[in-house]
Amino acid sequence: MSQPILSIVVACEMDVIASRQRARQIAAHCGFGQHDQARIATVVSELARNVFSYAGEGRVGFSLAGAAGRQTLVVVVEDEGPGIDGLELLLAGKERAQRPGGGGLLAARRFMDECDIDTGKSGTRILLTKMLPASPRAILADDIVRAVAGVSLPSNVALSEANHQNRELTDALAALQERQDELVAVSRRLEQTNGQVEELNRLLNEKAASLISADRQKNEFLSMLSHELRGPLSAAAMAAYLLKKNPGVTTQTASLSDLINRQVSHMNRLVEDLLDVSRISRGMISIVMAEVDLRDVVNAAIEQIMPAAERKAQRIEVLLPGVPCTIEGDAIRLVQVVGNLLGNAIRYTGTGGHITLALEERDGAAALRVADNGQGIAAELLPHLFDLYVQAETSSERQNGGLGLGLALVKSLVELHGGTVKASSAGLGLGSSFDICLPLAQPGAALPITGVAALA
Repeated sequence: MSQPILSIVVACEMDVIASRQRARQIAAHCGFGQHDQARIATVVSELARNVFSYAGEGRVGFSLAGAAGRQTLVVVVEDEGPGIDGLELLLAGKERAQRPGGGGLLAARRFMDECDIDTGKSGTRILLTKMLPASPRAILADDIVRAVAGVSLPSNVALSEANHQNRELTDALAALQERQDELVAVSRRLEQTNGQVEELNRLLNEKAASLISADRQKNEFLSMLSHELRGPLSAAAMAAYLLKKNPGVTTQTASLSDLINRQVSHMNRLVEDLLDVSRISRGMISIVMAEVDLRDVVNAAIEQIMPAAERKAQRIEVLLPGVPCTIEGDAIRLVQVVGNLLGNAIRYTGTGGHITLALEERDGAAALRVADNGQGIAAELLPHLFDLYVQAETSSERQNGGLGLGLALVKSLVELHGGTVKASSAGLGLGSSFDICLPLAQPGAALPITGVAALA
């Protein structure tokens, strides 16, 4: 049930302006904010102007509908004109340039909650609704009627409306100026931040250059150190050999000579690892590719590390296929790879431990596994195990030697052969295993002569 508020006859331009002012007053008393007041007033004035322009005369009516909490302002604009031709095209905005009156209908559909249009040769009726802001009590149409009646329109309606719109424009300009000031402040802060970012980038670039230089100097130092150590180690090894070959050598001297030889061999391996790290870091290590039977590689590596395993009474179980397992690679470097994995297994497995080396063909590739029942690997260490200088033991009281270079070399050399290596362990005290996968040689494939490795 609707409650009438006000009805305005539109027959001239002054009536159009009056309808706009009354629409704003009614919207204000209905509790709408200034933004919605301006929108409702704009829609009413545009539709009233359409009535005056195209029908010559019409009517604008205002009423309230609904109950408390769900009240609606209802505006009806109607005339007895010729109707609106091509309404669908007009509402779609396709004829707006040729028919300016369509702007009022488009605004009505955009600013109001509902816009129902009934048009024909006998006239046009436009029904608009706008839900009132939430309120704990119902607004009575009679209250709005009395309030609006108590506010008469000024004698110069056009000038009053112009002044009102000028005030709205001034307020809008003030709001825009405030927003512009905020944007200027934000822009200033962004410029400051950009300056700080540029300074940070400069510092990072300097730091990166410094780190690159330090890394190059480190590699050069390692190379120089390794070469310098080779001379004294060779001399010590020769002295130990001559002592043992002396015809009058005692048992104690021979034993000490063997001890010196073992330690010199261990230091020689460390020096070779340092040299390889230096070469790989500078991309200077090369390999010579040829067809290699991995069974021969495994046997050569076993022969190298067997004395170390025997000293710890460890048992090495070797499982090899009965047929050749041929890949394309550098036999010397592959022996180094398998020897490093076996050396690690011996180092981190206690006296009397068990080590297994298994080789098989699987899915067109050679799969080699080195497993032990030694001290195992902590879960947090596994992702970094193949990084340079990483060791399973990090305390100052660690019992096993090494510089943490072996596994990094293994990874680089395996990847240079087109393969992969991964480590796994069930945890500390539960042993570990290392799996290498290398592509099998393809019959008739051309062999590359050399390759160059680089540490990641």
